[in-house]
Amino acid sequence: MENISQQIKSFIETLVSFGERQGVVETSVANWIENLLKENKINFGIQKFETFIPNFLKEKLIIDNEEIDCKATCFVSGEINNNYSLVSSLISTQPLIDQENINFNPLCDSISRGNHYFAPSIAIKKSDVTKVISGKDIKGIVEVEKIKHESKNILVGNLNNPKNILVCHYDSVGPGATDNASGTAMLLALILNNQEVLLNNLFIIGGNEELSYDYPIYWGHGYRAFEEKYFDLLESVNNIFVVDCVGDGDVTFDNNISTVRLGFPLKNLEKYINKTSLVYGSFEKLMEVYQSDIDLVEVLSEEYLGQTYLSLLEKIS
Repeated sequence: MENISQQIKSFIETLVSFGERQGVVETSVANWIENLLKENKINFGIQKFETFIPNFLKEKLIIDNEEIDCKATCFVSGEINNNYSLVSSLISTQPLIDQENINFNPLCDSISRGNHYFAPSIAIKKSDVTKVISGKDIKGIVEVEKIKHESKNILVGNLNNPKNILVCHYDSVGPGATDNASGTAMLLALILNNQEVLLNNLFIIGGNEELSYDYPIYWGHGYRAFEEKYFDLLESVNNIFVVDCVGDGDVTFDNNISTVRLGFPLKNLEKYINKTSLVYGSFEKLMEVYQSDIDLVEVLSEEYLGQTYLSLLEKIS
């Protein structure tokens, strides 16, 4: 088991080494996964689909003539002036989706891009919040272009009548060790070390989960592309396991629909919720690094990765 945990961590390190897995980098990661499967003589299918993603060209925030570290968190260009809202990114985007804002994650020490909006918005460090609150003259500017991107879902295993479906995504905002190199590495380890499970299970290693121009639920586009084409499989399987953000705590299998929707926002999730579980570790530890440059492999534990691996293997064997 120790060797497998080390293998999972090695896969995570490789995925993180690509950097932010968006656009052409996402494509490079998909190619790496495909080559890994080919090297191990594992058959797979590809579902290609077109999507649109944001390309951030400019992000700047100046408060009382001081430039503040920031990152764009929006799908549109524009300015942020004194009529902005200051919001915690721990609050759902939905009530604020069209609201110009400056946002921060109160649990993370770095810039966390946990929420994106369809109005000009910028994320800052929590340590700079006092500057925003006390600032007299605030000016932010973001330039974003909407670009077409061809993404793909990599399908491994039984695509005709699987008993179970296991799902992860390989794209990321930031280096994304926890979110979701951990889930991708987990599924790859299960596939490579237990090829017999491919007879009765389907593994979906999904692209374009993080950012798309779908309004108002911009995440999960690649999963919805799978749902549109393979809804019959989602209806017929016994279980769906969505593996997202594991290895930072004891594994949890959660089938509460509000939680599952965070990681698997299908159009018809209500139809499948009774057999769908979001598989994750510690929400609290995730939020400390969520979609930031400090979500690195060091925050994950081989012990928890091994625990998750064994729990999933038991359920699909």
